[in-house]
Amino acid sequence: MISRLEAVLFDLDGVLVDSPLDLAAIKRELFGDASVFIIEGLAELPEDERRQKDAILLQRELEAAAEAVINPAVPELFSWLEGNDIGRGIITRNCREVVDLIIEKHGIDFGAVIARDDAPPKPDPASIYAACEKLRVDARNCVMVGDYSFDIEAGRNAGCRTVFLETEKYSHLEPGEDVRIRSLGELLPVLENWLSELRSIETG
Repeated sequence: MISRLEAVLFDLDGVLVDSPLDLAAIKRELFGDASVFIIEGLAELPEDERRQKDAILLQRELEAAAEAVINPAVPELFSWLEGNDIGRGIITRNCREVVDLIIEKHGIDFGAVIARDDAPPKPDPASIYAACEKLRVDARNCVMVGDYSFDIEAGRNAGCRTVFLETEKYSHLEPGEDVRIRSLGELLPVLENWLSELRSIETG
């Protein structure tokens, strides 16, 4: 059970940024099958083939990242987190090079960054723990925000509260989140309410 609100962790693409990344098209290009999970599928390939397809994946990710735009709700949300001394970070199945490109392009500070290069990717909770270690916070006092089942599963397994950002693409999913929102702009009132509840408990 959360006792303090120490940090909010976010998925990147589809949550904090929007980009033309077409995962289904990439899956078909790499595997001829859009139902395969990319990272897991690559891990099962022979080394030479994996290296070649890793390069293709990186190229497609960088192309999409070059066109990525920051969600308009981000500046106010990050400002509120800073004002309340709440940490932030991103947990992404993208590679570090992609994240660095977006940071450089938009001049934005995402806080603690955990990419697939840094820890076993979601839904493994190791990525959550890695971000919490960087932020020096307890995962049980954090919130994980994402738009796919892997985000919620990783957050739940790490003991976080979870927020599912419902998009048209994944509106059918029921990953067992604590709260469901339909735009990133709806997150701030949720966090304000949780923080108010926690402060009321602290003051008795």
